[in-house]
Amino acid sequence: MKEDLLFELGVEEIPATVVLPALEQIEAGLKAGLERVRLAHGEMTVYGTPRRLAIIVRDVQVRQDDANVEYKGPALAQAFDAEGKPTKAAEGFARAKGIAVEDLETVETEKGAFLYARVVEPGKDAVEVLPAVLEVVTTGLTFPKTMRWGDGDFRFCRPLRWIVALLGTEVVGVKVAGIEAGRITRGHRVFGKRVIELASPAEYIEKLRENFVVADHRERKQQIIDGAKEAAAGIRPSTGSGPAGGVPRLHEDLVDEVTFLAEHPTAIAGSFDARFMDLPPAVAQKVLEGHQRFFAVEDADGKLLPNFISLRDGAAEGADVVRRGNEWVVAPRLEDAEFYMHEDAKVPFADRVEMLDRVTFMAHLGSLYGKTRRLQGQVQWFEAASTPRAGADVRAAAMRAAELSKCDLTTMMIGDSKLGELQGVIGGEYARRSGEPEEVALAIAEQYLPKGVDGKLPATMAGRLLATADKLDNLVACYGLGLKPTGSADPYGLRRQMHGLLAIAVDGTMRYGFAQAVVAVYDQMDIEPVYARPKEEVVDGLRDLADQRVQAALQDAGVRYDLARAVTSAGWSDFVEAWERAMLLTRKADDAEWGHVALSGQRISNILRPVRDQVPDELKPEAFVEPQETALYEAAKAADEAMKAAAEKGEWEMLWDEVVKLAPSIDALFDNVMVMAEDEGVRGNRLALVAYVEKVLYRLADFREVVLA
Repeated sequence: MKEDLLFELGVEEIPATVVLPALEQIEAGLKAGLERVRLAHGEMTVYGTPRRLAIIVRDVQVRQDDANVEYKGPALAQAFDAEGKPTKAAEGFARAKGIAVEDLETVETEKGAFLYARVVEPGKDAVEVLPAVLEVVTTGLTFPKTMRWGDGDFRFCRPLRWIVALLGTEVVGVKVAGIEAGRITRGHRVFGKRVIELASPAEYIEKLRENFVVADHRERKQQIIDGAKEAAAGIRPSTGSGPAGGVPRLHEDLVDEVTFLAEHPTAIAGSFDARFMDLPPAVAQKVLEGHQRFFAVEDADGKLLPNFISLRDGAAEGADVVRRGNEWVVAPRLEDAEFYMHEDAKVPFADRVEMLDRVTFMAHLGSLYGKTRRLQGQVQWFEAASTPRAGADVRAAAMRAAELSKCDLTTMMIGDSKLGELQGVIGGEYARRSGEPEEVALAIAEQYLPKGVDGKLPATMAGRLLATADKLDNLVACYGLGLKPTGSADPYGLRRQMHGLLAIAVDGTMRYGFAQAVVAVYDQMDIEPVYARPKEEVVDGLRDLADQRVQAALQDAGVRYDLARAVTSAGWSDFVEAWERAMLLTRKADDAEWGHVALSGQRISNILRPVRDQVPDELKPEAFVEPQETALYEAAKAADEAMKAAAEKGEWEMLWDEVVKLAPSIDALFDNVMVMAEDEGVRGNRLALVAYVEKVLYRLADFREVVLA
């Protein structure tokens, strides 16, 4: 027989961001637990709201199958005496397992012969074994922050208030934190019943729905989306003229968050005074979305409207009261922002540059004024060193943007902790309002992009130059002070910033020598000497971090781990080169020549591995003895020159073509010439030749890292 299992943990309101991770843990833990106690089952479905974590498991076996179990007993030498009679050890073991001594089996193991008992253990009812499983699932849940309440030691994300555990119609007797499971759940805190008795798991969803709880978060999310769209479509223009309706800004992260803020979401349209439309759009959006978790509303052209969509956790009755309350809360926050903007406008934006001299950038590394001066020089360096060149106009815009880039950090708007995340965006808006060219304002606004692994990238070349300079300046500053990320901590977001450098370079095909850039930035740093790390240490450390981020990003893009390592291990000059070489290897890994080329490359490295310290510094082509040596040298020399030119031009396919052409000459050497010749001079020169060929191959990959099937 099979029955459905319902397990629900009722809690005080759970932080929205921890619900889904907790549900994933419950599903994984219950799946492992059921397997451990030998209970077959069907589909699992999790349900989460702000007040409950639940799972329904279909078709759970109501009784365990009988199990054939094998037990190891005493060693054979201790199980029988000299006359072959069983000892007390053998008799006690057999008695404990419920079988006769003569039914014990002798099994030879690595440690000698032992007695074994093979018995059939009858299965137990599921309700007998499930309590332990459910207790382990509950107590094993982890959260970013936990709390303890009452007199017990049990910790959870919020106080546990009730437990439902039903296998079919039968209660599973689990007890956690002094709370015994039953069949009683609770409805909506305001609109639902406090006691809802469930006869079986089949009633769970509908009985909760009758009590204003949409238990399925997937359904609740769709209700929020549909409700927000419907409410926005019904918005009427405040002037009484013009088209009706709007479009809610349904950012995925915000929709996911509010899904776990309500058990019965009802969308309600509200508005604010049109005068606040003079605020930078990002400010109004931040107040609505970031502070209040409301959806901003746009017109059909994407222009912000003086409206918002809020969500009430409950029925539609009394919606006008809720709407007025939400409008009352939004107004003073917008008034604060309006006050900040008016006060900030009293100081011309460009005049704030000198104010940066009073703002510390980092301890032992001067002020933000010094940083902006460095950024101007770095932007100029990147424009000159990068290909393709941006041009004088873009360079001028980027340098002006660099000069003004940190001015918004002196404003009241950014001084408000709740609006501080808008730094850069506010700077761009203030620059625009102060008469700076649009390309300067855009670059200032783009300087912190991307803000995450999949974040939006700078769209303008001036923005790319400034964002690149800013990120590398931060990286060199931290590594110059010895502030490196560890395996468990990265307080300065250095991995994210390195990923940003990579993403910007690849997206904009922006090529510059990475090591040269680090040196150029380091040389502009004014770190107090007693705290400064050596330049070589900074270059090596940042190169290691860059290798890690390149490998991670390539694997995220679908590149095999061994191919990603083959590229970084061989070395690279710029991010675009590393990325394109890895993509080239990925494309060629299915070619007919792949195995031959990779094997040839590995033969080169394998012969060098044990004798690298014996390779002479100088290769002497005039000392070659066999024609295959000369042929390989000439082929490698031609490939080296061709591959260097191809990489400089970005003609990546040529790298592969040259290696393919080189492979037969490699094979000819190994098939016809004894590299490890007895004559020391001949052997050394051949090793130097092989090392040169490996260096040429490194323009594409380190084939030692390639895994061949």
